[in-house]
Amino acid sequence: MNLFKSPNFKPFSKQMFRIALPIALSGIIMQLQMLIDTAFLARYTTNINGNVLTGSDILSAVGNVFFPYMVTISFIWALGTGVVVLVSQHLGANNTDQARTVGNVAIKFNTLLSWIVFAFWFFFAKKIFTIMGVQEPILTLSLQYITFVSIELIYMGASTSVSAIFQGTGNTKPEMYAGIFRSVLHIVLDYLLIFGNFGFPEMGVVGAGIASTASGFISTILMILIFVKTKDMPFKVTLKSIIIAPIKPYIKLLKTALPASLEEMLWNFGNLVLAYFLNLLNTEAVGIYRLVYQIEITPIFFYLGIARAVTTLVGQRTGARDLAGARESALIGTFYSICSCVLFTAAFILIPKLILSIFTPDMQLIGKAAPLLMITAFTMMPRAVNIISGNGIRGYGDTLWMLATQIFGILFLLTLAYILMFPVGLGIYGLFIAMFSDETLRGIINTVRFYRGETSLFHKTPLINKPTTETV
Repeated sequence: MNLFKSPNFKPFSKQMFRIALPIALSGIIMQLQMLIDTAFLARYTTNINGNVLTGSDILSAVGNVFFPYMVTISFIWALGTGVVVLVSQHLGANNTDQARTVGNVAIKFNTLLSWIVFAFWFFFAKKIFTIMGVQEPILTLSLQYITFVSIELIYMGASTSVSAIFQGTGNTKPEMYAGIFRSVLHIVLDYLLIFGNFGFPEMGVVGAGIASTASGFISTILMILIFVKTKDMPFKVTLKSIIIAPIKPYIKLLKTALPASLEEMLWNFGNLVLAYFLNLLNTEAVGIYRLVYQIEITPIFFYLGIARAVTTLVGQRTGARDLAGARESALIGTFYSICSCVLFTAAFILIPKLILSIFTPDMQLIGKAAPLLMITAFTMMPRAVNIISGNGIRGYGDTLWMLATQIFGILFLLTLAYILMFPVGLGIYGLFIAMFSDETLRGIINTVRFYRGETSLFHKTPLINKPTTETV
């Protein structure tokens, strides 16, 4: 098969980039905001009960919040995957009313779930950090940060649902506008509130938490206003239809969304356990990992839009019973994703210290993190293949398969990481070697599964009917 000679290559590419570019641009700006946030915190110094805490201590405190917090909010984020899949499939099958129903129940009940998660963090934050082994004075900073950043959970359910509805319809520009606005506002508020510039109070990690919540709230209001006012939608969702939305359709939504949510939770739970492993090594290990992690996931935002476009396009072609088109959509997405990784792979290998110096002036920290950034360079391409194939499988509607492979991946990663870090004695290097092994293995498994285009072990019949002739 010659991909470039396929008659579908140009039209499919055009559709893909129409969906992907706004998501990618929004994600890149958001990642830039997160990196700037990391750079600000790495340069901040504070005093807690007579203990002077430098940038590496601040990053450790924020890192200890980041990983358990992501376990919970990833559950809400991933509920949006179910919305994207069902909305795109219903629209592909010309079932506009059913797509509208999915939107109504998603906004209503995902919002209620996010309120429950907020209550969890409000009451149990200190207990969680204590179980993780976080000690004073880092514990105090972690509690200060989570107190303010967790407020975003109050509106996160609605924000995630509206964004997913837009994506399911193939209209991703509103997410881009809201995302860029949020990131720019976040950077400005970080600068004002962390250091106390232009007469604002110096608030450190508390200021970072307020910046995250405030910018997220205002951008959510912006996206909801666009959602209500836009005419570029195949259906409308009103406040009344959301309020009276029954729970029964939401139960059907959860059958698709819950495996994706549990999958995301497991992945972030794996990071939480890895953070525990790192705390066993030494207090600065979590900070080093957090720094490298924020840099290494940057390439993902360049092809995340393509991955999410693959979910939408595969979902629409699944609804239209076009297996060949679904396969080719993912193949084109894989090609563009690998292309986007080449430059980053070279940069991480050739100039790791220069890249790290952008975010921290601590030469000792740079020296420890640089070899790890070089290892992550080799993880990029297998991770890209894994992400694209996984999103294609979700587009089929087979979220149970992805949950199963995530369970396998977590067990494999944690077991191998522990063995390499402690019995073998590789320390933090063992963690990064284990991550490369996990992404490569699951990338192979999920790619084979997607291109078979058949039922997984959880289904008795094919997910979609195969046409008699294929365009691939």
